[in-house]
Amino acid sequence: MGYKRLQNTVTESKALMPVAAAIAAAACYLTGLVEQELWMQLVCLAVSTILLLELNSANQLLRVNSQATAATYLLLVATAIFLFPKIENSIMQLCIVALYYMLFHCKLHDESPGWVFYGFFCLGLASMVFVQVLYYVPVIWVLMASCLRAFNAKTFWASIIGLATPYWLGGPFIIFFQGGDVVASHFRPLWEFLPLADFKGVGEHEWLAIGWTVTLTVIGVVHYLNSGYQDKIRTRLLHEIFITVDIVTLIFLILQPQHYELLLGIMIVNTSPLIAHYMTLTHTWLTNITFQIIVIITLAIIAYNVWMPSSNFLSNTAIQACSFLPL
Repeated sequence: MGYKRLQNTVTESKALMPVAAAIAAAACYLTGLVEQELWMQLVCLAVSTILLLELNSANQLLRVNSQATAATYLLLVATAIFLFPKIENSIMQLCIVALYYMLFHCKLHDESPGWVFYGFFCLGLASMVFVQVLYYVPVIWVLMASCLRAFNAKTFWASIIGLATPYWLGGPFIIFFQGGDVVASHFRPLWEFLPLADFKGVGEHEWLAIGWTVTLTVIGVVHYLNSGYQDKIRTRLLHEIFITVDIVTLIFLILQPQHYELLLGIMIVNTSPLIAHYMTLTHTWLTNITFQIIVIITLAIIAYNVWMPSSNFLSNTAIQACSFLPL
């Protein structure tokens, strides 16, 4: 690299993370963080961000010192801020990030079954709020074998036990309070499908967030397929996991779009390291212009998707404030 362009200066800046966090926090606040008491969702978002920071650092997802992966995640979450009030989506994203954090510790040593157990325990927790996440289990097994080189009899059974443990721990309490029928109703969606590619339930704000996330996914995947050879072998294999899960999720989204909310959250987690790699490690005039366009469009989408919730929030706040006036 002869010199740093604007994109490299921004993505390697120590101010990037605080700015992204401030934007995401403002979006959460304007969506009703205080009014609706969405504190658990905020905790999940904060923990997911911290895990992504550690994931990036421990696995050298970027060849330079940058916090772009976590910052990009926060900004993409803000573009789909309509998902924030839904606790299921917050839990799903946290579990997917935690799954990667655990599985990426597998390096062909004796401790791998333990990490696999913890990773699939997180996946089991995710399946309790979105049972269709169990469709990803065979995909994760294949990726463990091909990318992590950590799939054998021990890790297979560790994954099965990890998946089942959340149900063993929480199942008796759920059945006691809700009855035995809850088991069948929970797993029934695994074999029940709606018409394919039926996007009638997707609104304008949702289309905007989905379309932009898919666009960034395409940019990130194409970029990495063309330039990933510059990374270490293990780093390339980890990015192949992000790419594969992203593509599988996109196909799932097209086939069964009624699950777009939770699937979009999964895509955001997997797209963040891919587009962060593109913005941080490219340095041509074209990518610099593209970076600026991405930033402008992202901020515009955040502002647009925050506008309606914030309008309602501010109007309610104004009404409450006026009720104390001596009129």
